[in-house]
Amino acid sequence: MAFQTLERTPPPFFRQGPSAFTRLAFYAALSLLLMAMDARWHLVSPLRRVIATVIEPAVQIARAPGLALGAMAGYFESLREAQQDADAQRKANVQLALKAELASQLQSENASLRALLKLKQSVPIHSIAAEIVAQASDPFSRKLFIDRGSLAGVTLGSPVIDETGLLGQVTQVDPISSQVTLVTDRDSAVPVEVARDGQRGILAGDADATAGGMELRWQASDTDVRVGDILVTSGLDGIYPAGLAVARVTEVQRRPDAAFARVLCAPLAHVNGGRHVLVLKPLAPLAMAPAPAAAKRGVPAHP
Repeated sequence: MAFQTLERTPPPFFRQGPSAFTRLAFYAALSLLLMAMDARWHLVSPLRRVIATVIEPAVQIARAPGLALGAMAGYFESLREAQQDADAQRKANVQLALKAELASQLQSENASLRALLKLKQSVPIHSIAAEIVAQASDPFSRKLFIDRGSLAGVTLGSPVIDETGLLGQVTQVDPISSQVTLVTDRDSAVPVEVARDGQRGILAGDADATAGGMELRWQASDTDVRVGDILVTSGLDGIYPAGLAVARVTEVQRRPDAAFARVLCAPLAHVNGGRHVLVLKPLAPLAMAPAPAAAKRGVPAHP
């Protein structure tokens, strides 16, 4: 029995339009025609613009995730760069602050050295430049240390000055350093005179003096010393050269029941600061210097 095979062509009842090959050929020819016409007369451009306008929202929606990711990456990148710039600026600010502080310190030291140089040229006696290296830790004394000693020619009793006035006196000498007792120390005493009228007195350090730390002793109650007077060394003790500025009168206290007035003074030298000083040679040799107790106070043993 022969088997019946399926027909390769559909029955006439199911045929609908041209075949697939025919449709392919038609649309291919139509496409080529449209391409040729568009290339020559630009007939399809309006249609292309309409289609692009219609599908633009869909394009934007499709591009939105990529744009969002790019914007987020750019934000974090810019934030990282901003943080790096901020860190670099902070480091630069610290370096600039250090440089400014160093420049200010150097400028101050330069001004001090210039003043000392002019002072050294005007001082007619031998002087040694020195630098303050330490301050005594004893709160009840006013002493400091300089970086010059006997090897540099510093001797016991040498006056020490800065660019503004008398700072103190050398009371201990080592080979490479020396101890200086400041004029504000309670054991210091300097023969002075009033620059205005030449009236003499003894200027002593006074820890209880609230107007600067010094007091002009043994002045009669009717003394002519006035506030603002400048006190200079008298040169009568054989140690300090005459004419060195020491202090300024800040207060004069007179009481009817007291025979002496209390004259409070403030030192002109930078007793609480400064860095560079000059060490002067005493007027008298060491053999003619005062006795130890008097030398400590800066008063001659035999006036």
